[in-house]
Amino acid sequence: SHEIRTPLNGLLGMIALSLDGPLNAEQQQQLSIAHDSGKVLVELLNDILDLSKFDAGQLELEHIPFDLGSLIEDTANLLSQNAAASVELTCLIDPHFPALVLGDPTRVRQIVSNLLSNALKFTRFGRVDVRLSMFEDGVRIEVCDTGIGIAQDAQVKIFQPFTQAGAGITRQFGGTGLGLALTYNLCEVMQGRLTISSEAGFGSQFCADLPLPCHTRALAPATLQGKVIAITAASSGLAELLKSLLPGWGLEYQQRSIDDSLIGLDPDVVITDCPECLFVLRPTCTAPILLVTAYGSFLPSEEASALAPLQQQARPLARNALYQTLRRMLQPEINTINDARLDALSPRRRGRVLLVEDNPVNQLVAKGMLGKLGCEVIVAAHGGEALDQLEHREFDLVLMDCNMPVMDGYEASRQIRRSGRWPQLPIVALTANAMSEERERCRAAGMSDYLAKPFRREELAALLDLWMPTTTVL
Repeated sequence: SHEIRTPLNGLLGMIALSLDGPLNAEQQQQLSIAHDSGKVLVELLNDILDLSKFDAGQLELEHIPFDLGSLIEDTANLLSQNAAASVELTCLIDPHFPALVLGDPTRVRQIVSNLLSNALKFTRFGRVDVRLSMFEDGVRIEVCDTGIGIAQDAQVKIFQPFTQAGAGITRQFGGTGLGLALTYNLCEVMQGRLTISSEAGFGSQFCADLPLPCHTRALAPATLQGKVIAITAASSGLAELLKSLLPGWGLEYQQRSIDDSLIGLDPDVVITDCPECLFVLRPTCTAPILLVTAYGSFLPSEEASALAPLQQQARPLARNALYQTLRRMLQPEINTINDARLDALSPRRRGRVLLVEDNPVNQLVAKGMLGKLGCEVIVAAHGGEALDQLEHREFDLVLMDCNMPVMDGYEASRQIRRSGRWPQLPIVALTANAMSEERERCRAAGMSDYLAKPFRREELAALLDLWMPTTTVL
């Protein structure tokens, strides 16, 4: 694990930093493909490690509150780039679903990611839906697609490791066959179950029932006012999503087909997933338009300007993002107030981070990410240098690699805690060892938290939000 994760962290980190720089369209596409390929390697490594933990009986589960609805939306958004252009990806979450449930968010994310990746891989047109609802004393996660389906005789072995529905499937679509086996095992270890309903040529439905009890009930958002008309097919995922959400937000909602006229209907906002309709629609409709597009299919800025007022959002639509967009479109005066407040504030800043890392490439990666997140970074190459830096400077957080020459991160952390001089200083372990016992070893050495390599900037940002929140100077 360590030998693979360390170079992967350097590879993915440097590509991610390059993607933030000035690139032309071709360079952006090439680096994005390289980055996505690296992420696939990480997922494969994680699957193999998890299967080995099942075999050894070492898999441990957390039991903490988390937002399952947002987890599903975030996972779908991350995987949306894998959807074919003619596939509509939709997250359909029960409006009354709890704000928080109790369980292991990391393992549930794996279940959702594996089921959704599988559906997107085998669906070339139509719909892929992720549905979330309460079920008995737990939750039900359904992933439905209009893809190639699975023959009855293949369904009995589909949850076995390294198995796919047939050799032709592997040749045409690729993959290792690990994802569904791991997902099945994860559901079982959670005392849940995974079932499949499918027919060759007619799509598939995977259903995961998990005993995740409610922790915090959902709160209704502030009521909006206005008439929203959606121009979309009645059978679309967009129509189903809007019908589920908008009336509960206080909005008058109607769905119209592509050929219907809006003359005399006087909508306050128009939502459509049909770019071709816009140039016919705009001459007779002055209302703001929200265009829902596939990943990477936004209208060019010149066309969007000609159709103003126009907002664009990529599917799958997340509930909060949709709510906030409609709120801004229906209440434009709020934007003016918020802009004035933002102008009165100086940029956010974070504190000083001591980065303890011996690998030069990983030093560059972490330093680049931290810099973009507003941190001042001081680098130490081993634990001895870290102790010396602490003697001469004040730090708000230490990112401590575990395996280093001279003095490793465990010993350095023990000495920091034994000194009694920095009892509140957060020390976050950076380690390429993904085994469960590694986390306990880090905590025993006095470390506050744990970040596994390779890590994404979003994961690093979330960790900083927890241990070193931003401050805004008035």
